[in-house]
Amino acid sequence: MNITQLRETIVELLSASPNLIGSYTFSNGASIPAVYVTGRQGVPPEWQVKGLEVTIQEFSRLIPSPALGKFKRRQEWTVMLVDYNTASTDLMTAAERIAGRFPDARFSFSPESDIVYGQYRIVIPDTNMGYLAV
Repeated sequence: MNITQLRETIVELLSASPNLIGSYTFSNGASIPAVYVTGRQGVPPEWQVKGLEVTIQEFSRLIPSPALGKFKRRQEWTVMLVDYNTASTDLMTAAERIAGRFPDARFSFSPESDIVYGQYRIVIPDTNMGYLAV
């Protein structure tokens, strides 16, 4: 799986009825779905976020593990869900949809407080595994 395939899968899962994805609004009033692939830079601070924001790390994390004279290569992708609407249940619904598609994913929940919005950090193992020569 590559970043494009992962992004498309996440968008498909979360935009199914009802659509859970929030929006980014630019200073000129235009808006786009709140899905952002973070690489060297995060979401631009001047973008206003409403509803559920989805950020996906651009590069997967490589995890080698020993396997009979070779190293099994695993990748993991990190997805963050943050719900800027404090009165909604979209965060839990989004996590349930992702768990249904990626049952091996690991979920770390941070509840909403007076300082931070409710959020999930989701680590999705890649189903494509290869081997590295030793």
